[in-house]
Amino acid sequence: MKSKRFLSASFIIAVLLVGAILFPSTLMKPYNGDSTHYAIAHESSEHYEEYIKHASHRSEGGIPVESLSETQRRAFEEAKEQEPISSGLRSLGRPPVCSPGLLLCDEYEKFPHPINEGSTEYGHFAVEDSTGDRFLIKIGQAGATWRLYPFFIYLTKCVVLGPYALFLLYRRLSARSAEPTFFSVGYGATLLTVAVAYPYILMFTDISLPSWHLPFLAIVTWSVILVGIWRDRNKDQSEPSHISKWGN
Repeated sequence: MKSKRFLSASFIIAVLLVGAILFPSTLMKPYNGDSTHYAIAHESSEHYEEYIKHASHRSEGGIPVESLSETQRRAFEEAKEQEPISSGLRSLGRPPVCSPGLLLCDEYEKFPHPINEGSTEYGHFAVEDSTGDRFLIKIGQAGATWRLYPFFIYLTKCVVLGPYALFLLYRRLSARSAEPTFFSVGYGATLLTVAVAYPYILMFTDISLPSWHLPFLAIVTWSVILVGIWRDRNKDQSEPSHISKWGN
């Protein structure tokens, strides 16, 4: 008779693995990789003058820095600290915006757009600091966005987590399968923990993972499944011979 404790644990972990597939931040990078670029230019710079020269309209003033949110001011101040390029543009690059679904965030929760926080609308926006100096905030595209990335992550979660969830459910529901072991249940719990903690491990540590770490995790998981299936088949083959031996 199968152990009720392991059966219950197998079922619970299997359900949680399915839930982890649907949860947006599982196995996701901590920052969403948005290609939106943030930079500023002082009114004395060549970039500012060039923009004003060709602008279809000219504003007498700009958005007061004091009216910006804390996140917007942070991006503005960080950009001011950057070294300017030849045109006078000071680039913050791509501000690290946390991926959706994360419970913790150590960087920007939303893109620090000066007009509409969270928006990634491109353009130039005038800002005036407390000293009366004017700046242009340039929001632009730094590179192409891989729009299939969310689908790729979802597929990865299905390949890594889905099969093991089915494996545990099979062990739980099938009368022919071998009894769930401490290892099979423990590996499921470990896999679930790693998948859910993955973005936070990358966020709060300096760990550098090779590009093949997720395929490797899939290979290990599938290997555990195959070993379990092999164990089930050996059990089925050994039981008849065992009965025959005692029957003689």
